[in-house]
Amino acid sequence: MQGTVNPPTSVSGGSSPPSPTKIKKMNKERLTQLAETLLEIPERIAEKQGMVLDYNEQIQSISNEITQIESVIKSEINAQVDDNGKKLYSNAESREAAFIETATSNTDLMSKKTSLSSVQGYMAIERIKIEALSNEQRNIRSILYFFGGSEDSIERIMSQR
Repeated sequence: MQGTVNPPTSVSGGSSPPSPTKIKKMNKERLTQLAETLLEIPERIAEKQGMVLDYNEQIQSISNEITQIESVIKSEINAQVDDNGKKLYSNAESREAAFIETATSNTDLMSKKTSLSSVQGYMAIERIKIEALSNEQRNIRSILYFFGGSEDSIERIMSQR
């Protein structure tokens, strides 16, 4: 999974809710459509959750690589001595300044940090999509309950097809 970042396609998690004019035209066909959509949503949510897990693994891997590069830079800074054998960076402030200067000029480290930021953004988008799908699921359930009149309205609507 290293190095591959698969961006999400869009922020929208699913179809938009019915407009007020469509609610007036709620018929058996539309209720059946909603019931079918409702039955598909858990699979779509599971797919998005799988993507979040993949992104999380990528984030962990990239974070480990960043930590390793930063550790090497810090070790090199701590090991530097002047001509007299004294530490070149004797206090924490000077070591931190040297670290920042060295880290910002390390292209590999900067590339990893950019990748990390991108993957975190993609994961956030997928989480938004999961939330949108969950909202859509709740809304459809409410509509079906309202028009169907009971908890088992989905099964009843689907059996009448």
